[in-house]
Amino acid sequence: MNGFRVHAIFLFILAVCALLSGCGGEGASSEASVPVPAGTANVLAWDPPQTYEDSTVLDPYTELDYYEFYVREDGNFTDNDLPVAQVGATADILSPDGTVYLKNLTTEFDLQNLLPFVPPTSSCYLSIRAVGADGLRSQFSEPIIWNQLS
Repeated sequence: MNGFRVHAIFLFILAVCALLSGCGGEGASSEASVPVPAGTANVLAWDPPQTYEDSTVLDPYTELDYYEFYVREDGNFTDNDLPVAQVGATADILSPDGTVYLKNLTTEFDLQNLLPFVPPTSSCYLSIRAVGADGLRSQFSEPIIWNQLS
């Protein structure tokens, strides 16, 4: 499962960076400063990984458990940081009798839901990690600047 985590992390980070670029944010290397998004970006959208880093097919419906959201005043995320929120990788869609008949992949998150859990500030850095069903975590996604007032 370690190969899964590495592949899932890599693809997840690429997907988040690509999606954030489309939403007005930009990914950045850890050495560079992250520019402030030009527009508002209150909904974060992504595509769950479909392969491991070695190109082995990944089933996000069964092999991903949840995503963790991290917020800091700087972009220096570490394994000692605690997530401010977790979002399930899938959501069950129930039939009228209450049985699960479909799993829906989570692909969006409203950043306004984080506001009660972060210190009030005009902007901060945001990063995400994917967590597999085996409990292993991906690397942090490239941090973006989130303007909480937009």
